[in-house]
Formats: sequence, C-alpha cells, structure tokens
Amino acid sequence: MSRWSRSFVVWCVLLCAAPAISLEAQNRPDGVTWTAIIPDAFPLHVYTWRISSDGTYREDGRDASSGKAIQETLSGRWNGDGARMVLRQQGLPYLFDGVGLGGLYTGTLYLDGRPVSRFCAAKGETAPKRCSDGPGVAAAAF
Repeated sequence: MSRWSRSFVVWCVLLCAAPAISLEAQNRPDGVTWTAIIPDAFPLHVYTWRISSDGTYREDGRDASSGKAIQETLSGRWNGDGARMVLRQQGLPYLFDGVGLGGLYTGTLYLDGRPVSRFCAAKGETAPKRCSDGPGVAAAAF
C-alpha cells in the first residue's frame, strides 16, 4: 500500500470516528496539556501547550536533551470543530492545524500560510517519541 493510500485510509478513519471523539464534546477544563514534537522544523525541541477552556493557550519550549527552556512562554488562541483543532500563536505567523484522536493530536504546522512541518502531540507531560513519516493529517485533507 502506498504512503498516500495509507494517509488516505488514516484520514477516512479519523473522519468517520470524529463524532465519537469530538474535541468539542469533551469537557475542556482549564489545564489540559499537550506535549508536542515538530520533527521537520524543530527536531531538537519539545513544546508544551497548556490549553484553557476560554479559547487561549500558553506554549513553553525546551531542548529535548537538556530540558533547558528555549523560548519565553508564548500565548495564542485555539478553536475546535469536531475532532479538528487549530492553534494560532499571538504575534507570530505560526498556525497548528490538526486532528485530535483520543490522546493524540497530529497535523501540520504552517508559517505565513505555508506548510513547514508535521507535528504530533500527546495528551499530558510526555512527548511522543516520533511522528508518522507520512504527510501531516491536515495536509492530507487538501
């Protein structure tokens, strides 16, 4: 099965499962944490997004090997539509567009509207070990 075919099948499964796992259907208490890697653009860093129910989030980044901070805390806004969740950084042209499925949120990072990397995040304080090798979920949808 080709890489494109596998990506299409994954997208179909996510689309069909979306009503059952809708991010909007979940209670979104303050303090939901996602820990992400962005392998194509920032392979040596780990990012933590603290999602608030008021539509805002805060992002911290650290060096994956040393754990040292690599940036000041950033903030932004997020919104969800079914399983889809979009994070927009305040004051920076980055946008994360992806799909949440259970404890995994995966998709495409855009800079100034152009795709620059896939990303994946796990719910909680521990980053995923790696993202899939295929295109980001958001990119596969278009």
